[in-house]
Amino acid sequence: MTACAPNKGPATSAYLRQCRDLSAKIAGQIRDQPAIAMPTRPSLPANPTDDQQRIFDGMMRLYPLYVNQYYGAVIARCRAVSLYCSRALDDIGALDAAGVDPAGVQVMTLQVQVLDQQRGFFDDLCKLAEESQTALVRRKAVDEADERLVLALSAASGWADPEAAGPAMGAMKDAAAAVARRPAEPFGVGEQVARVGELGAKLQDSAAACQAECARLAAGLQAKYPGQDWSAAQPAKGQPGH
Repeated sequence: MTACAPNKGPATSAYLRQCRDLSAKIAGQIRDQPAIAMPTRPSLPANPTDDQQRIFDGMMRLYPLYVNQYYGAVIARCRAVSLYCSRALDDIGALDAAGVDPAGVQVMTLQVQVLDQQRGFFDDLCKLAEESQTALVRRKAVDEADERLVLALSAASGWADPEAAGPAMGAMKDAAAAVARRPAEPFGVGEQVARVGELGAKLQDSAAACQAECARLAAGLQAKYPGQDWSAAQPAKGQPGH
């Protein structure tokens, strides 16, 4: 007489809820990062007075400092987000998967892969801000590429949802085009902005694939263990994998 196989539904559902909660925590930490004010290029009215011209000239001398500070703030944010991702990966890896259905482990594995890619994206975004800062310090003047990079970094550094990256990736393409128009760029900014754009596109694709595969696995778990809640098998809005 063969013993009945144990019902892994409750353990699997609980395991996925723990994974979901940890993923929600990292998404919230990214969203809760304080806003970074973008520097604004000083403007000069038509036919300025002497005082207006004097103020404008003084502000233009300070403008590179403000852009430099902005790059520094983005570097700090990206390092913080990368650390959050690393901690979440460690916490998910420490969960007890004993008695969990293999499909549940696969759901978690897919979402962890997206989270790891997200960490790598922010690491490379940090490097882009570092190289942009170095180039600005050497050049001592803000150009069109810097202003495009500021827009791109602003869009990407607060990015918590890999599937909502369209504006960030569009701004990154504009920045890459502006960097390419520089007469010379010996600081690696062009190569790095292209890499960030490539990684962002791959992350979008991975998140979409994860969402589809998790839906398939969730349907299988629902059919196998109909008495359990399998909503945790699908990444919630703003979480890695969605």
